[in-house]
Amino acid sequence: MPNGNSGRIVSLESASGAQFNTSHFMTIDDKTIKLGDIMRQAVSVNENDTLLDVITKMISERRNSLIVVNNDGKLTGFVGATDVIKAVLPDYLEEDVIAAHFADQNILKEDAQRASNIPVKEFMTDEPAVIQETSSVLEAAATAIQSGQGRITVVDQDHKPVGIITRTEIKQVIGSLLDIPGSFD
Repeated sequence: MPNGNSGRIVSLESASGAQFNTSHFMTIDDKTIKLGDIMRQAVSVNENDTLLDVITKMISERRNSLIVVNNDGKLTGFVGATDVIKAVLPDYLEEDVIAAHFADQNILKEDAQRASNIPVKEFMTDEPAVIQETSSVLEAAATAIQSGQGRITVVDQDHKPVGIITRTEIKQVIGSLLDIPGSFD
């Protein structure tokens, strides 16, 4: 573990009551790894952007999810490809696979056009899993498990997104700890 000359120490308590400490960085092969070293760039849309804006950005940025911010740049939610699909599909098709079997591409096109101007704030996930940029990789992993979300938004002290941590980054860190070549280069 690190030499302790930087970073805050966080005391965590497990569900069983066991306590342990972790700093907001870890060391892999004598290299100090901070959350900022492994997080991905935050790609965001404004909460007033439309479904058309969202899907356009998802396609151009090659992302399946985007962070949603308000006019002040503060995190208000996230939107994933599944949220977009749910916003487009009529409720009866979401719940009835047999009805979906008889629907055709023209129905999907009409529904997509009808939904294209819906603001993202009406179909986004408004309680995203969040960690502070000073959090540890261990805290990110615990947050992912506790929330059931594979993407954790990293925010600064003003609650503005600075990046995201996904299952991929956490998996790579674990692979490095197990000395799996190419896990974390």
